Amino acid sequence: MELRQQILDAAAQLFQAEGVNFTMQQVAAALHISKKTIYTVYPDKEALLTEMVDTLFEKIHRRKAELAALPEPLEVRLQAVIIALPEEYAAVDFRQLDALEEKYPTVAARVRRHLETGWEPTMGLLEQGIAEGRIRPVNLTVLRRVITAAFEQLLSGGEDGTSYAAELDAMMDILMNGIKEKTL
Repeated sequence: MELRQQILDAAAQLFQAEGVNFTMQQVAAALHISKKTIYTVYPDKEALLTEMVDTLFEKIHRRKAELAALPEPLEVRLQAVIIALPEEYAAVDFRQLDALEEKYPTVAARVRRHLETGWEPTMGLLEQGIAEGRIRPVNLTVLRRVITAAFEQLLSGGEDGTSYAAELDAMMDILMNGIKEKTL
């Protein structure tokens, strides 16, 4: 495995444990290399975080395409695509957007830009669902903005101790089933 990928992997593990407060010294120690060696690959922590974000979202977009193509019912694929995370990131709590905004606003802005792109698999499934009469016709532009805003809020941190995964599940339940009481 090349050094760049080793650094990214170590930083991702530290991010999982420490959030944005991990240090380059911790990354170096995890890899048994000098901090100076890391700085030959990444000029600073912001550059490392930026590549971590870009790499994560590349993997998310690939995962979305894979999930959209599965032979599952449309509703199952749609739910999976909206909250898609690569398996190696399933345990990571991504509710660090506020901390990123405070310490690394450029990286936080990059996260927001990524949240607004890569919607093709989701939109394709929504359009298919509407065409098949499985999803009621809604303004897809507004729905995309609502989902993006919901993700931004979830990424800003949990307020009641609920896990990130549980918050994603609750968000999807509301999106897929609404808030209206079901009638018999």
